Amino acid sequence: MPCYAQIIIQFATVNEIDRPFTYEVAPEISSRIQVGQRVKVPFGRYNHLQLGYVVKLMNEVQETGYRLKKVVVLIDEKPILDNKQLELISFIVDYYATSYAAAIDVVLPPGLKEEPIAVEEMSEKKVRLVEDRIKLKAYCNANAHKQTFAKQKWLIDYLREHTDINQKELLALPEVSASSLKTLEKNGCIYIEEEKVVYRPDPICEMRFKTLNDQQEQAVQYLKALNEANVYRTILLEGVTGSGKTEVFLHAIREVLMRGGTALVLVPEIALTDQTLFRFKERFGNRVALSHSRMSAKERQRLYMRAKNNEVSIIIGPRSAVFMPLDNLKLIVVDEAHESSYKSETTPKYHAIDIAKKRMMQNKGQVLLATATPSIESYAAARSGEYSLLTLNKRIGEAVLPEVDVVDMRLEIQKGNNSVLSHTLFEAIKDALEADGQVMLLLNRRGYSTFINCRSCGHVIKCDHCDVSMTYHASQQILQCHYCGKTSDVPEVCPECGSKYIRFMGSGTEKVEAYLKECFGNYGVARMDMDTTTGKEGHQKILSAFRKKEVRLLIGTQMIAKGHDFPAVTLVGVLSADLSLFMQDFRSNERTYQLLTQAMGRAGRGKEKGRVVIQTYNPNHLVMEVIRNNAQEAFYEQELANREMLGYPPYTHIFSLLVSGLDEEEVIRTVQLLSQYYRYYSQKGQSHFRVIGPTSAVISKIGDEYRWRLLIVGEEREKLLIYGKFCLEKFYNKEKVSGTKIQWDVDPLAML
Repeated sequence: MPCYAQIIIQFATVNEIDRPFTYEVAPEISSRIQVGQRVKVPFGRYNHLQLGYVVKLMNEVQETGYRLKKVVVLIDEKPILDNKQLELISFIVDYYATSYAAAIDVVLPPGLKEEPIAVEEMSEKKVRLVEDRIKLKAYCNANAHKQTFAKQKWLIDYLREHTDINQKELLALPEVSASSLKTLEKNGCIYIEEEKVVYRPDPICEMRFKTLNDQQEQAVQYLKALNEANVYRTILLEGVTGSGKTEVFLHAIREVLMRGGTALVLVPEIALTDQTLFRFKERFGNRVALSHSRMSAKERQRLYMRAKNNEVSIIIGPRSAVFMPLDNLKLIVVDEAHESSYKSETTPKYHAIDIAKKRMMQNKGQVLLATATPSIESYAAARSGEYSLLTLNKRIGEAVLPEVDVVDMRLEIQKGNNSVLSHTLFEAIKDALEADGQVMLLLNRRGYSTFINCRSCGHVIKCDHCDVSMTYHASQQILQCHYCGKTSDVPEVCPECGSKYIRFMGSGTEKVEAYLKECFGNYGVARMDMDTTTGKEGHQKILSAFRKKEVRLLIGTQMIAKGHDFPAVTLVGVLSADLSLFMQDFRSNERTYQLLTQAMGRAGRGKEKGRVVIQTYNPNHLVMEVIRNNAQEAFYEQELANREMLGYPPYTHIFSLLVSGLDEEEVIRTVQLLSQYYRYYSQKGQSHFRVIGPTSAVISKIGDEYRWRLLIVGEEREKLLIYGKFCLEKFYNKEKVSGTKIQWDVDPLAML
């Protein structure tokens, strides 16, 4: 029995206490204490009881020279962290230079209290006939003449044949009503009994799996061979939109389950739709569970324990689901793997793909990155052989890629068309709707008008707390900042010069929706953006109405471009393709190309050929040329050449620092001083790093805080991380910093 334990204190996120502390194990708990349990221990000068995690048990320790404190309380009877999770936690600590406490916090479900995690006792109500058949016959004879008895008689006959049926399933039958059930129970003909449910995995429904084409079959066979060989591998599944990538990983998951394994499927939060879940449920039944941000803390904790107790085989969820403790995990699918939402913006700033790769290294499993538009980093890894590459270059069935029209909006203005829709797109919408098709329009900008401008003095109304213009929302008659959330009334005169000549400029989804309702309202128009999808079922209501064709024309932000499959959509329009082209971000071309390609992929997924109309003021831009000519490989090769020449990822790594504070002068002073440390130690050391900046951030003020950015570029990630942290520690040790915050990240995906 162990005599000593090493404990990580839950709140220990600062350097001074970010380490395991050694405690003596009290004799009364030494037979029950295990690695991975939560405990309460006295900590600090005043020995207040604090929650901690057991990370190691020992029979002896070196002489400390002081008396060790004792572990006094065990919270969990069974460990809530296993050895592989503790190994993963150590990886997160080292790879992202974070604290043990922060790493443990991200691995465990949220909202844990200082008590054992409640294991959900699943129960169901069973309906059975009474054993007294004489009484039952007498009741039937006495009531046979009544008109209302027909449903009761049907139910009695049904229960004679089905002796063990769930009340919920029974009430779902069209012949059964709650009142007839209640009447029979009241008269002692049936009884309803609650029973504990023992988890029995549903059989895999083979008939729901679709026949694969040659390319899909080759991909599935390759994945099957890897699984049978029990080897780790990361695979990039690059398939054009509508090529059946989902069916490939559904078949791959079936192979994993048949060999006793389990699988995780990561999807962007925005793509967690009923349609996604249905595809899995109809094939795998109760083996599937869903995780998402709208679940309560209790629900997530229960799912965590279900995963630990082998009561689920497949979990579908966003970034955080990558930590679900499925037993014998053999496959992690990352759908829409190019999405930036897989990178956390809060500490620890992990990337779900990194975590997935580490977990599959532990389990000798596979990571499958599925996307039509890989990140440049993934493309480079596949090109170099670090990843395997599987390609699906044709759509399934009779579907073909849509034809693309790129419309020069400069010519539209010359022709006197100041509408948000070009003549080409307007006529295309009209033709599609008249042919009983559906239309999706993408405008990645919500609100009614994007800014208010005074025609007398040129003043643009900005947020008082951020360096951005206020957006007009007509439905609420307010101005709103999309960064800090501040709202204000719409002014009647210019706040700068008092002129009444103020104009509402720019178009957002709300304005386009109003215009579409004027022109095509009788076909059904809906809008899908952050303003219309609040609430638990916000997305589903809109998508359900669109699927049922109650809505034929859908306008939305980027959330409509992600993974939806509507066979009746024959036209996709992109209203302002230039929005992200000229951002101060070396990934702007890549992001624009991915968004446009994903949006285009919604068109022509059924039998009818699709069409895409892209409106732009830069029709000769590289991205527009590539889209027009369907030259994806040429685009990636050109981007890689540009990145190599400029010294950006994937050829290098970036250590990004963001300095922010309420006092602009202090922020500038801090970031300039900080840059001197990085330049000094770069020149002094053997490894030379490139220091870019400091510069004002793309959005220079958010929520009253001024923001400046400093970038450090290096070829080796490990050396860059050590150097980045070293200089920061030197700075903190020598300089007095007040009123400013310094945040850092390695290889950030958001550069605002």
